[in-house]
Amino acid sequence: MGHVAVIGRGDRAAEWATRFLASGLTVVVDDASVPDAVAALWPAAQRLGLFSGAALSRLRVATGDDIASADVVQVVTGNPPSAHGLVATEATACGCSPIHLVPLVELSAEAPAGLGDFYRSLGMTPVGPNATATERAQLGGDLVRLADGDADAIIALMRALRATSATRDSGAGEAFARREALRYSSGTTAPWQPGDTVAAPLALYRTPVEPDWVDYNEHMTEAAYLTAAGWASDALFRYIGDNESYRAAGHSFYTVETHIHYMLEVAVHEPIVFTTQVLGVDAKRLHFIHSMYHGDTQALLCTAEQMLVHVDMRAGRSSPILPGVAAALAAIRDAHAHLPVPPQVGSVMRLPERKS
Repeated sequence: MGHVAVIGRGDRAAEWATRFLASGLTVVVDDASVPDAVAALWPAAQRLGLFSGAALSRLRVATGDDIASADVVQVVTGNPPSAHGLVATEATACGCSPIHLVPLVELSAEAPAGLGDFYRSLGMTPVGPNATATERAQLGGDLVRLADGDADAIIALMRALRATSATRDSGAGEAFARREALRYSSGTTAPWQPGDTVAAPLALYRTPVEPDWVDYNEHMTEAAYLTAAGWASDALFRYIGDNESYRAAGHSFYTVETHIHYMLEVAVHEPIVFTTQVLGVDAKRLHFIHSMYHGDTQALLCTAEQMLVHVDMRAGRSSPILPGVAAALAAIRDAHAHLPVPPQVGSVMRLPERKS
């Protein structure tokens, strides 16, 4: 996507611009007061979590044909402009304020085709004219009322609801879980295809340190290192073809052993990048190591060595890796065969024997 335009001023214009910007999009606005308002909302967007590539620097005031050439134009005030892309107005696509946090967006029967898919790609939940008042309230109004409009409380509520409603067809918890999955998978490398040149090592995942990964010492908790490594594994899975369709058919990888070495601390919002080296593959097992580096200094922060087994989830037991994924893993293994084995691989945790 090229860029998105927001037409208008005031709180709602800033909230829409912040939502788009936090989703990793380039955003243009037609009112010079909006960027300052977005900057004030940005800390809350960071706490909710940013998509890959999201940055305040991707916001600018429109010039030339910026509005006309936008892929999506969100009109808050004023008349809809002539544009080659989708045009949404308050009458056809109304977000629930604070729009940059709350998932609800109500679409009218006149909303252009494709607008719903666009909002879903941002982790929002569009509902049509036939949605019930309860559905609307669960996705928007109830959250705002319970939190008394406080941004931190809204985010905390959605995270808390995720544990109870992530498997339902609607609700703020499910919406938050879906947004997280989209966010963590944003910016992923295109899946491997036969004949592709495989990077050695792979570099598939980067992210700023999430606010909820940080503890009272103001740096990442030990559990958060594994959480981040888990999302690096997800990027690897998508690269080899272990995607939603693969899992829906009952196939997946389960972790059976993990060894983490902690080297350095890292603070909230600092950039981290992962490299992944495949150490071994057989019919059912996958052995690899993630190395996590600081995105600016390139200092090694931690390594996470893992052994995974391929499973048939419906049968509840290990099973051979399916051919397409197996071919991708074999290609990666071969490309990584010349790499030196990191010193952390295969280490044993023990105290030295006491000298007599």
